[in-house]
Amino acid sequence: MKIQKLKVNKDKIPDYFKNFITKYKTYLIAEKAVSNNTIISYITDLQEFFQYLSTDLNIKSINSVNRTIIRSFISYLQYMGYKKSSIIRKINAIRNFFKFLIFKKYIMSDPTLYLSSIKKEKNLPNFLTKEEINKLFDLIEPKDFFTARDRALFELLYSSGVRISELSQLDEDYIDMENGLIKVKGKGNRERVIPVGDIALKYIKKYLEYKYKNGFKNKELFVNKFGKRISVRGIRKIIMKWIKKASIYKKVSPHTFRHTFATHLLDAGCDLRSIQEMLGHKSLSTTNIYTHITLNRLKKIYEKIHPRK
Repeated sequence: MKIQKLKVNKDKIPDYFKNFITKYKTYLIAEKAVSNNTIISYITDLQEFFQYLSTDLNIKSINSVNRTIIRSFISYLQYMGYKKSSIIRKINAIRNFFKFLIFKKYIMSDPTLYLSSIKKEKNLPNFLTKEEINKLFDLIEPKDFFTARDRALFELLYSSGVRISELSQLDEDYIDMENGLIKVKGKGNRERVIPVGDIALKYIKKYLEYKYKNGFKNKELFVNKFGKRISVRGIRKIIMKWIKKASIYKKVSPHTFRHTFATHLLDAGCDLRSIQEMLGHKSLSTTNIYTHITLNRLKKIYEKIHPRK
């Protein structure tokens, strides 16, 4: 079924609801230190919810929202063809919003209480094989500033499993060359320290030589042609450019390198708790998805080679 995405028209959302959304946004920024991308996602989901309430159900008061009304919105999203993962995200946004209203005593009862959950689809993350990683990296020979930067960028992604948002925010002094460690700020400004391999460090040093030759001596690690910190969008473009050049035809995103890092570590015998810490996952259940990948691969190998499969 084709998704019919909701189009937010802020004029259709009553000022009464807009005021609560604004207060919630201020709370997320000032008190919760939530990342900008998460705030945008939450606010968009809430705008869709309140637009539905005011236009489709003619609800004008926050106290009129109950569990039945929220279920009606969920049914509407399902009818519109939204994926389970998108619906779950919107439900979480609504839950967190009403928790805020309770916390600030704007309402006395929580309509999301006892709201039945939707089971998330188990989509196994894509990852690159060791052969594909080598094919890609061998293609990027550091001959100038751009190729040296791109090779260092890929090596660090694969060596550390950082998110591209974390990679973008790295400064030179976040890297401990002597001890092979990097410090990153993850979601919710949580800091973690991750080991980095000698090969990645070698290419980072090579890149820094080109960076300094170009006169870029600022603190930011990865920079663009103007010497400014490279953006997440810029990193995404670099990744997709080289994936295309390497003729890797499977679905690849910047997050694929994070999945590849975790999968290859698990294959090599690394324990799940250590991988959780390196990835910066709050819950071990999030990291547990990688065991499904390795188990699937083991099953395929077993079926291929066992004489009595």
